[in-house]
Amino acid sequence: MMSFRSIGTSIDAPGRTTATATRPRHLPYDPLHAERRQATEPEPTKRSTPWSRSPHEYVLLIILATLIGRIILASTIGLGVDESYQVSVSRPLSLSYFDHPPLAFWLPGLVTLLTGSMNRVLLRLPFIVLFAGTTWMMFRLTARLFGDRAGAIAALILNVTPVLSVSTGGWILPDGPLMFWMLASALCLERVLLPPRSASDVVRAPAAWWMAAGACAGLAMLSKYHGVFLLAGTGLFLLTNRDARQWLRRPEPYLAALVAALVVSPVLLWNAQHDWISFRFQGGRGGHSGLHIVPVLQNIGGQLGYLLPWIGIPLAWVLGRVLLEAARDAWQRVARASTTDVEAPNEERVHAARWWLACLAIGPIATFTLIALGGHRGLPHWQAPGWLFVIPLLAERVDARLAHGSARAVRRTRAWLVGSAVAFALVVLALATEITFGWANRLSPSLFAKGDPSLETLDWHDLPTAIAPMLRESRSDAGHVGARPFIAATNWIDAGKIAYAMNGRVDVVCLCSEPHHFAFVHDEKGYLTRDAVIVERAGARPPSSVPLSEYFRSVKPIGTTVVTRDGSPAITLDLYRGETLVADVPARMP
Repeated sequence: MMSFRSIGTSIDAPGRTTATATRPRHLPYDPLHAERRQATEPEPTKRSTPWSRSPHEYVLLIILATLIGRIILASTIGLGVDESYQVSVSRPLSLSYFDHPPLAFWLPGLVTLLTGSMNRVLLRLPFIVLFAGTTWMMFRLTARLFGDRAGAIAALILNVTPVLSVSTGGWILPDGPLMFWMLASALCLERVLLPPRSASDVVRAPAAWWMAAGACAGLAMLSKYHGVFLLAGTGLFLLTNRDARQWLRRPEPYLAALVAALVVSPVLLWNAQHDWISFRFQGGRGGHSGLHIVPVLQNIGGQLGYLLPWIGIPLAWVLGRVLLEAARDAWQRVARASTTDVEAPNEERVHAARWWLACLAIGPIATFTLIALGGHRGLPHWQAPGWLFVIPLLAERVDARLAHGSARAVRRTRAWLVGSAVAFALVVLALATEITFGWANRLSPSLFAKGDPSLETLDWHDLPTAIAPMLRESRSDAGHVGARPFIAATNWIDAGKIAYAMNGRVDVVCLCSEPHHFAFVHDEKGYLTRDAVIVERAGARPPSSVPLSEYFRSVKPIGTTVVTRDGSPAITLDLYRGETLVADVPARMP
């Protein structure tokens, strides 16, 4: 973080130095002495100090430091609920999956296929590397819009924002590939949508940039359905920006949309074969039933928690300011009933860039915040792709304060940058040690009366040894002579944990009304008349769940086992023997 002291004092913008760097110095001058010195001494070389690096070098340092940090975290923290689930159902590879498009499932599936390993660091490595690329593209996009120093600041903000840096940055989730390809598409679109920075920056092959943008947008949608907001935001900008509107009369944007559709076609094909189940599931998650203010406030509070308030509030402020400026300019154009005053080319580009970023950001932020009005508060990370595009706007404001603010404003801005980085490091350290050792639960058990969420990151590595003798038992029957029991889970969350722990050594079937993609991994008809070892968390079965007796002719308890954390029992698992899976399995969701 000391790096931004240098950036803030030596560089103002690309190709421009600050007044401090260019102020003339009046020193005594002796021509004869200078001539003698030049004749006898070699010309001194410029020394590189920790304070004289370029923004590019600082971004590379940020990438290297955070890359190492994420690898360390990946080696110490187990897979979360969604990670275990994605790894478990990624085999066999599928054109698409029940709840998300396939790209984030293909990555761990291919890692397992190529390496034969289920090591969590290897599984997470593609996502960690992708976020390193995301950081670089955030720098490049912001630098092209607002200057190199603003780009470096944007890269720092991206990496100290938990919802983007921690979960998106290194976990096996759709958000990592989504944001990588969204920024890649935005970098392509910037070349054709915004006025050129100079005469030499005029794009020479606009159709190629449009096609590349469409392909990257398609890959974003192949990662997560949120990628559609990139198309929606681009369309909004094309409709509302006077200069960009000319593209609506040309074929390139429509060809780009066609390329995006071709890239995302595996999702469409799989859903067409399965009654559009993914779209029906995702569309039903935000059902409306009147107007509810409390869920909206809870959603906003969750967003601030995921962003951290000292970052989330400035992000919201700069986005609101851009939206108000756009509304004011639109009103002035209507009031004057004529075009606005002619702006300098660079100023016109900056204004267009701000509005373009706002168009890309407002879709997911407004949509998933307003959905909470229906009573379902949703998940706070659903808005994260929108906040991703607000970061360059905040970086521009921070850069302006460092360059043109008062001495007090500069000190406070530097303190905010350094403090945000330090606070983020402390938050991550606290979370990592709590997950590993459970110290917070020991210090204040009352805070976790409803359950300790950090337990969801434990890998159930104790389970295979505990149930191995039960799986070796076999029973001869008419349909499966000597067939080995399979493992049955009573919800998709536990099924993911169990399947990851078993590492493919035994089939795991989810016997419940909401199995998610486990319903497509195995054909349950192939397990009829077979026995199962049923594994479920002690006391975790909801009252509304289907009784186990409806799946088997008989169910008998056979013991318990535990999952440990730091050598101490953390999760108790009940084990049952289900004899003879019957045919009358309850209907599946949705």
